[in-house]
Formats: sequence, structure tokens, C-alpha cells
Amino acid sequence: KKTPATVYVVFVVDQQGRVENPVVQKSTDGLFDKAALNAVKKWKFEPGKRNGQTVRFRMRVPIIFPEGS
Repeated sequence: KKTPATVYVVFVVDQQGRVENPVVQKSTDGLFDKAALNAVKKWKFEPGKRNGQTVRFRMRVPIIFPEGS
């Protein structure tokens, strides 16, 4: 496939920085949804902090597959 695609993934980052419950929120091409989810599941983040305590937080990220992917 030669057209670009963008998949928006929503997920929670837990207190250890791990991704929980990634879900496709919006996609320009469903063929890329599974690849985007598999990539996000492998990510690790710096835990969020509020008042010195680690907290869970929600993120929304666009995964962009350039033309020719």
C-alpha cells in the first residue's frame, strides 16, 4: 500500500510507566491498527507525578505510517 496512514491510540500509563489498555480511537486505514497497537504495547514511559507521588495518566498519541509503508 502506498498511501500514508495515521492511527490514534489512547491508553493509560501506570505508576511503573507501563502501557495499559491501548485502544484505537481513530484511524485513517484499519490495516495499520494492529501494528500500531502492537508497537504501543511495547513502550515504556517515565511515570507521571502529582504532588511527589507517582500516578496513572491517560495519553493519546498519533502513530503515523508514512507513504509506502
